[in-house]
Amino acid sequence: MRALAWILTLLLLLLGLGLAALALGAFASLNLAAPLWLRSLGTLGSLALGGGNGFTHAVVLSVLASAVLALAAYLKPRA
Repeated sequence: MRALAWILTLLLLLLGLGLAALALGAFASLNLAAPLWLRSLGTLGSLALGGGNGFTHAVVLSVLASAVLALAAYLKPRA
């Protein structure tokens, strides 16, 4: 049971980090002076998750990433 909790924690951690990267790219796509690779990451996230208003999309991704990472921290097995 403990191994399953660790596997779930690692999967949630990877999902949260992916969402955080997409959120960072979404915020970078709002700025024309941001690096091209970061803006293209934001465009990729916009295409994959549906595009809406740029700022609203970035904030929703940030909140979702923090919720997933908080869940991963909550489910982490205790010693």
